[in-house]
Amino acid sequence: MSVWDILGIEATGDTSAIKRAYAKKLRLHHPEDDPEGYQRLREAYDSALTMAPYVEPEKDERLDFDEPSAYDRGQTAFSGGELWTGEEKDDYPASGQSPAASDYYREPLHHAREPIPQDPIEQFIDEIDEIYENFQARIDPEAWEDALNRDIVWDVERSGELQYELMDFLEDHRHLPRPVWQRLDDMLHFTENKEDLLGEYPDSLIEYIMSQINGTSELRYECFKEHPAKDIDIEQYLDLREQGQYMLKEGELEEALDDLTRANEIYPHDPDLQLMLGKCHARTGNLTAADECFGQAIRLAPEELDGYWHRAQIRFEQADYSSALSDLEKVLGQEPENTDALCLKGRCYIGLEEIDQARDILKQSNQLENPHIHSYIYLCMASNKHKYGRRHITAADRWRSWRSNLLFDTLMVLRLSWLYILVYLALQIFFDLHPVYTWLLIAVILWNTWKAIKVHWVLAT
Repeated sequence: MSVWDILGIEATGDTSAIKRAYAKKLRLHHPEDDPEGYQRLREAYDSALTMAPYVEPEKDERLDFDEPSAYDRGQTAFSGGELWTGEEKDDYPASGQSPAASDYYREPLHHAREPIPQDPIEQFIDEIDEIYENFQARIDPEAWEDALNRDIVWDVERSGELQYELMDFLEDHRHLPRPVWQRLDDMLHFTENKEDLLGEYPDSLIEYIMSQINGTSELRYECFKEHPAKDIDIEQYLDLREQGQYMLKEGELEEALDDLTRANEIYPHDPDLQLMLGKCHARTGNLTAADECFGQAIRLAPEELDGYWHRAQIRFEQADYSSALSDLEKVLGQEPENTDALCLKGRCYIGLEEIDQARDILKQSNQLENPHIHSYIYLCMASNKHKYGRRHITAADRWRSWRSNLLFDTLMVLRLSWLYILVYLALQIFFDLHPVYTWLLIAVILWNTWKAIKVHWVLAT
């Protein structure tokens, strides 16, 4: 298979066509997903660029020699820019006279000044700046396609210059949806070159870009399509939303609440903002305000589960168990093996004193993630025979429960004793220890075993 077959084009000397073909194939052979295919593609690309100057064009533009030239017609040019036919001119200056400049230049030549073409990198930055300033275009990934497919993006020789100018642009133009960040990453390989970028640009900028590409700090823009942001300072809103998110992550609840409240006054139609505001109210103890925010998030995005999940937790804290169960059914309808939701559902049934249902749900959660520590603890509480009574337990359930309890107690003892065991084994290897140390280790393990049994007994009774 030739290099042109790998690139999917005919042999050509057009380097722009080669780069476009390489870019198109690169989407199918990403270095992380298909390293062998990427290696073949890269070698074909380098070979094609090397061969390009020697590829014969399909049609050569040749000079037309059919028409006789001025010289062939007996005409010659002189310094005045006219063709002389060899005939005398009556107005030619006599010998000894100094002809005026206008006599030599009967029809002076005027050379039009051609405008200096704009540098491709400057043109690229101007194009993406124009897209950025048009907010509806900014949040539409398709609006970026033409700009991100310019030849300059694939110009390997100027990639360093382009990267510098683009990073300078992004430092002041950060508010972009995740699909656009991912498209930029596909083109310029931010993720692939992260270590190099950290050595050249501020760490905060690179970490921010990575978080946007990976979605770890993603704030969505879909709400602006359904509820266009008209007559508001959209940049101020996006700054406040992002700053509020950062403060919430850092645990600065007062600052976060202030930023998010101001953002809500500007634009209240963003479900991500309502979720953050609800979390902030919940962590500051204002459960009523949190419930309202989560309800607003559900109204804005009824198909998303985050609002239902957080509101269910708030309503459980308010002892509104029936309403919490209603929200949990929405979550479990789409995620039936969500062990956290199952655990909270079991706790709701405990609150409603429907103990048999609580035990069944908590057992299901614990079996899905064995052990799911919270489900295990509340299952033990629901099994308290003095408080809730005891139902008939089959032999299979009794054996499964005994096995789970033994595993749990063993892990607890090991967690309490691992350091003592490790030190003892290390000393035993290098020194000849007196038997008294062995008895001390056994005593420690027995003591920790007693503590584990005591904890288990308290949980069970």
